[in-house]
Formats: sequence, structure tokens, C-alpha cells
Amino acid sequence: MNSQVIVGVDFGSSRIKAAAYDRSGALLALEAVDTPVRHRSDGDDFPVLDLLAAAHHAIGALHAGPVAGIGMTSMGEVGTVVTDSGLAPLDFPSWYDSRGAEIVAALERRWSPTHLRNLTGRHTRLASTVAKLAHAHAHADMPVPAGLFVGLCGALAHQLTDHAWQEASLATTSGVLDLLRREYVPQIWDAAGLGHIGLAPVRPPAHSHPAITALARSLGLVEGAAVVIAGHDHPVASVGAGVRAGEVSDSMGTGEAIIAALPPGHTLTAAELAAHLDRDPDLSLEFWPADGSLLAVWERMRPGLAMRTFLENSSHSRAVLDGGAAPPSRSVTFSGADLSTLQSGRRVESSYDALAWGELIDAYVLLANEGDELARAVSGATGATVLTGGGLRSRRWRQAKVALGPDRLEVSTVAEAATRGSAAIAGIALGWWPRAEEMPGGARTPVSSAVEMEHVASTLDG
Repeated sequence: MNSQVIVGVDFGSSRIKAAAYDRSGALLALEAVDTPVRHRSDGDDFPVLDLLAAAHHAIGALHAGPVAGIGMTSMGEVGTVVTDSGLAPLDFPSWYDSRGAEIVAALERRWSPTHLRNLTGRHTRLASTVAKLAHAHAHADMPVPAGLFVGLCGALAHQLTDHAWQEASLATTSGVLDLLRREYVPQIWDAAGLGHIGLAPVRPPAHSHPAITALARSLGLVEGAAVVIAGHDHPVASVGAGVRAGEVSDSMGTGEAIIAALPPGHTLTAAELAAHLDRDPDLSLEFWPADGSLLAVWERMRPGLAMRTFLENSSHSRAVLDGGAAPPSRSVTFSGADLSTLQSGRRVESSYDALAWGELIDAYVLLANEGDELARAVSGATGATVLTGGGLRSRRWRQAKVALGPDRLEVSTVAEAATRGSAAIAGIALGWWPRAEEMPGGARTPVSSAVEMEHVASTLDG
């Protein structure tokens, strides 16, 4: 008979993944399916029940052994409502379109933008549950029914356990969580027109309920398997990549988040929180899912979107641009405004050739350095900057990171960091390890030269 495994689930914007791990941290099986999306003229919708069905398929296809525990991570804002008759079949507006802007504007008219920012750690914003759900309620053919709101992870957890709860880093994405008190502010939620919907209670890191439903059994979970909501996707992926407190995580991808956890047990006064948020308009604070510490998150960059716009306006393929780009340089012609324009899908003045391609990548590396310095200033981190994410597949981007990036770089060699982070946090609930960072297999490699970077890249590529 197969030994028991932990399953990690990652609800991503483009793919939903499930992976099985044993006690040694070995990745035994991986399944991935496309994330269901409904395209509309005004944006994309995530049909929540279809996303859950896709996750069921991925989990059920693993066949790696009896599932002793399952951890889940997801994009933050998306979810549905638990009603008396079950989960509502909600089409949830995507986090990356403009729907919900009118909700945020109305809330800012009632409370000042600064008050909301300082209360929630800069989470009452367009990419928040309160903005998206209130928009859906006001504009959908069928209003959102009364019940209890749960995120994607909470919805799957409810299907497996018949319990509803939320994890703190995901709770911040509601846009109505008082960051310092760690409790919801119902007045903001109600003012958005959502007073008929409750919010699932926030529980500590690695909180679990036992799997008891027929669905859980059909997916291979043993009776009483630990079901854990691991947390928000970028931080959970950083946990899975082996990032620890005192280090900075740089997740290179479509979006490039720079994050660093504050020391465990460190608290902020309201004045200190406001002072940190004054530093930069793209800085927010949430929670490190491994232990609940405060977490600095800097999210100005969407390099994948800018690169897509560049490629749409270039007559060359990405391979040709990568191969013809000049060596990394601190001299770039793209301004911050140019990067923002490209990220929005609009053209800027450029030759769109290999020289410009290299400068675009270099501009993002130099911008990431600013985020790295900010994250360190807020968190006090003095350790390495750990690189993760799909951007590591780009040779030119790797070259720029090692030539222009922070002095102390390490590359995570973990495959599927988000599913691994989910499993690492679930393993705490099972008692397989005392802390998430003690899950075996969180390998990183220091790099200080282009030769070392390419050697690590060959390992990543298999």
C-alpha cells in the first residue's frame, strides 16, 4: 500500500495545479488544468464552481497515495457565498480588469483614501473582494445571494469539511480587514451594499478542519484528513521556494512581487504603519502565511504584460530578441511612465528591436532593485534576495538579474513553489514538521556570476 501524502493545490489565474508530496518532501505527482474563464466585453469572469470542479479533477488524478492532508493557495479576491442550499454559482469579476472602480471611489468618498489605506494596509482597492463582489452584486443579472463569503480556498475547504473559515493573508484581500486588529470592519463591507453577506472567520496559520464529506473520500482523502487554507498565492509560493524571515523574495513572472516578512512577533503602531505606507504608493502590508508575521509586499511591476505589448508591436520573435539583445546595462531609455503604459497594453515610442528589448528587461531589473531596497527598509531583512518564478526561464532576464540585481542573490530550485508551500503549511497541521521551512526539499543555490546562473538554470530546465 502506498504511504500517505500531502497534497498542495494552487488556484492560479491561468492554471489550477495539484501536487502530491511525501514526508521526505519529494514531489510524487503533479496535475494541472486550465483555469476556467468566461470572457466578456467588459472583462473576464471566473466561474467559481467550474474552478472548483477543475481542482477536483486535478486532485483526483494524482493517485499518489492516501491523502493525509491538503493545503490550498489562491489568488486573493475571488470566491463565492455559502448559502442554505450550498455554494452560489457565482461568476466572479477578475482581479485584473477595471470593474469595481466605482465601488472603491464611493468608499473613498465616505471615508478618506488615507483612512482606508492606513486601516487595511492599502487593501481597499480595485483588486479586492469588496470592490469586485459589490460590482457583481450591483450589475449581474442575478444579485449575489445572502450567505457567508468564502474565497476559492475556503470554498474547496467547505466542500471537504462542511466548515467555513479564512486565513489571514487571504482575509486582507477582502479590502475590509483592519490590519493591526486583525478583524473585519463591517461598516465598510455594508457600505458597499454587501450587508446581507457575512465574512468567514479568520483563523491562525495552519488551522485545519477534518475532511468528512463524500467528495473528500472520492478525491482520495483519508477520513479526518487535515484540510488547511495555506494563504495568498505569492507569499505561499515564497514559503514553498524556501524563503525565510529575514530574506527578500522576488517572484519573476507576469507580475513581479517583492516581499519580505517582518520579524516574528514584531508589531506596528498605527503611526508606524502609516509611515511605512507613506514610503511608496505600491507598498502594502499583509501577513506571512507560515507564521502570521506582518509582511511587506511591493507590487508595482507587471513585466510579463509589458513584454507582451512589446512583442505585439515587434516584427521579431522573442527568441530573436533574446539572442540579439546587448549585454545588461544601467543605461536605459524606458521611463517608469513607459513601463506603466506598456503594462496597460498601449504602445510607447520605441524601435521594438533587440536593443530595446534588452533595455526593457534591464529597466525592470533596476526597478525591482528599488522594491528590494524598500522591502528591506520596512522589514529589516538583511539576508539574500531569493529569485523564483517563471521569469527565470528567460536567459536575458537571468543575465540582467545577476549583472544588475542585488549583491546577494540565491535562486530557488524548487519546482511548483505554490503547491509546495501549500503542502509545507498543511504539514504543520499534520505534525510532519514543526515549521513550514522545515519541510525537506526547499533547495536554493547562491549565484554571483553569469556562469553560476546558467548552471542553476540548466538544473531548473531539467
